[in-house]
Amino acid sequence: MRPFVIPTGALLTALLFLAPAVRGEPDKPTKPNDVKVVPVADLPVTRIVLFNAGIGYFHREGEVTGDARVDLRFDEADVNDLLKSLVLSDAGGGKPKAVTYDNRLPVEYALKGFAVDVTENPSMGQLLHQVRGEKIEVADKSGTTLTGQIVSVEKPQAGPAAAAAPDEKINLLTDDGLQTVELKQVKKLKFVRPELQAEFRKALEVLAASRGDNKKTVSVAFGGNGKRRVAVGYVTEAPLWKTSYRLKIDEKGAVRLMAWATIENTTDEDWKDVKVSLVSGRPMTFQMDMYDPLFVPRPTVEPELFASLRPPMYQGNLNPTGMGMGVGRNPGQGFGGFAGNQGNQPLEAPLLQNGQFGNGQFGNHGGQFGIQGGFANPAPYLPRVPRPDVRTLYGQRLTFEEYLGRSRGTAPPAADPERPPAKTIRDPLDKNSGALAAPDATEVFEVKIDGPVTLPRQKSALVPILDQEVTGSRVSIYNPTVLAKHPLLGLRFKNAAAAPLTQGPVAVYDGGTFAGDARMPDVQKSEERLISYAVDVATEVVATARPRQGAVEVVKVTPGWIESTSRWKWRTEYVIRNRDTRDRTVLIEHPRVSERKLVSPAKAAEVTRSFTRFEVPVKAGARETLEVVEEGESGESFVLDAASGTTLLHYSKLDATKPAVRAVLAKLLEIRGSIEAAKSGIEAEQVALKEIGDDQDRIRKNIERAPKESEAYKRYVKKFDDQETEIEKRQAKVKELRADLAKHEKALRDYAAIAKAE
Repeated sequence: MRPFVIPTGALLTALLFLAPAVRGEPDKPTKPNDVKVVPVADLPVTRIVLFNAGIGYFHREGEVTGDARVDLRFDEADVNDLLKSLVLSDAGGGKPKAVTYDNRLPVEYALKGFAVDVTENPSMGQLLHQVRGEKIEVADKSGTTLTGQIVSVEKPQAGPAAAAAPDEKINLLTDDGLQTVELKQVKKLKFVRPELQAEFRKALEVLAASRGDNKKTVSVAFGGNGKRRVAVGYVTEAPLWKTSYRLKIDEKGAVRLMAWATIENTTDEDWKDVKVSLVSGRPMTFQMDMYDPLFVPRPTVEPELFASLRPPMYQGNLNPTGMGMGVGRNPGQGFGGFAGNQGNQPLEAPLLQNGQFGNGQFGNHGGQFGIQGGFANPAPYLPRVPRPDVRTLYGQRLTFEEYLGRSRGTAPPAADPERPPAKTIRDPLDKNSGALAAPDATEVFEVKIDGPVTLPRQKSALVPILDQEVTGSRVSIYNPTVLAKHPLLGLRFKNAAAAPLTQGPVAVYDGGTFAGDARMPDVQKSEERLISYAVDVATEVVATARPRQGAVEVVKVTPGWIESTSRWKWRTEYVIRNRDTRDRTVLIEHPRVSERKLVSPAKAAEVTRSFTRFEVPVKAGARETLEVVEEGESGESFVLDAASGTTLLHYSKLDATKPAVRAVLAKLLEIRGSIEAAKSGIEAEQVALKEIGDDQDRIRKNIERAPKESEAYKRYVKKFDDQETEIEKRQAKVKELRADLAKHEKALRDYAAIAKAE
């Protein structure tokens, strides 16, 4: 039979015919219950609320008719925020339905899940090779068609013939038998089975949707009847909105404050006529992984495996007149059971080794019950059934131990070098986190920008949010830790706005000229604050700290303790010289110590957590002096029975020590003297005993060398005997002194525990 050949085909035309949805041709329904096509609605952004906590609320609103679907595109990093914050509204009596979204897997994983894999840009022959056995319909340019099942795809042979005929061929099983078709002659080709045709179209749609970016599609379905308004809201990461200020001081000293907010559209969507609100405050916000599939690990339980028993081989009776019983070292656990020393072996070990019927009847290792004992034959090795490992498609899994640890709230196990470390975020409230301390937070308030905002994608805007006069006055602020010689030109102002002011830079203009930059702190409504913007080179300050003066004022003895209280005075002198032609108001920031009390001046202008401020008016060309006097107390305490004699003597000679306290200290000094005398006596006796012992070593050597009948030998022996007598006396003296020492130390402890005088 001659093969059927279709002339003048084109690969591109065949592809278009194979996927009608790509060129806009609708599918013909194949079943009565096919899912109907839901129209896609457009919901533009209508309102945005930006927070200075790194997040933003985005509100979309629009009209839909009947059942509709809204497709939103998000960066992969924003999907977690979307999943935990998405809110839906259907005001026309409709009802939100399921929200579907792409998983985190690369598009290659999704494409490989279809019946036709288009991942690697396959040729026509490669596509058809994947669906061997499927029925297709091919047509040539004249309209002649051929229908059959794909048997195989023939590739060109290697060699010179391949260059001349590089095209592929397909073999089809038709009603007339096998026929070969050259793919270069094919004009149109389609799958006969509608399900496969739809699967191929879906694969191409996924491929087209994933092109060019790392975006994920989130589809929101609304169900209802008629035309109505629907809304979608969600929270995602957004840049902090920032505030900057301009502060103008005119010749008369009037102060005007202007504030601008910087907002940034970092999305891939234009904002058109959007209502924008700026919220100050720090709502708690966090990230949680709700995007990745999580699988709970479960323990693996192995089924118990028992080997079949072998038919035993019975030996002849060698003792027909009686029966014997042998008991081994490791008796078994029953009739044909495991041997006693093999019961807890893992499955990889021979399960019934020495524990089944064998050459020894009812055999156990050396402990069989039978006519004759013996070693059982080992059972055949039963390998463990291989099991697949946990799935790795979605990345690392929790181990069972990790899962238990998390469920119990315990610490995680040691880090696995093969697993990437988890990203952590430092808590700004954690003192041990090493993060900078958070600045003073203002109350939560909202600033609504007048009029709608239009901002193209990847653009930023500076919008005015405040312009009004404030109450303020010029000051020169001196802080020796900032600049030792000159104060800083500054301004004391009061926030007269209807809302708090957030921190930000301030550009100061004085008399129409730029004067310097300052930093605005968080300022509450009606609160006064200071800002500084330049060095006041026309004013000089010399600060001199005098040595501390004071003395011990109170000495008292309480049970177990001796305590003293001292009163001190600190003096610091500030000499201010104004060389300008204008008067100055100098604000001195003096370091504040909580243990000190201000004596002079009687009252400070302001008190902060770290400084005490004093206001000093200085005329033009004049010089002023400010002396700050502070007073404070300090105390010392010592354990009474551990205080040295020098310490006790020092306190007894102070003018502040009263007679009753001196009497107690004198008694303690007396007991302390007895203790020191006993210690000195013991030390002297021990030194003498050591000297005698060293001399005895010398005498002992001489005795060994001298003849026993010589006078020298007798003299050495007598001296050695006399030294032994002296050693006994001195050892008795040491014992007596140690008893005295213990007695005096006990007396000191007992007296110190009850002593009391003021």
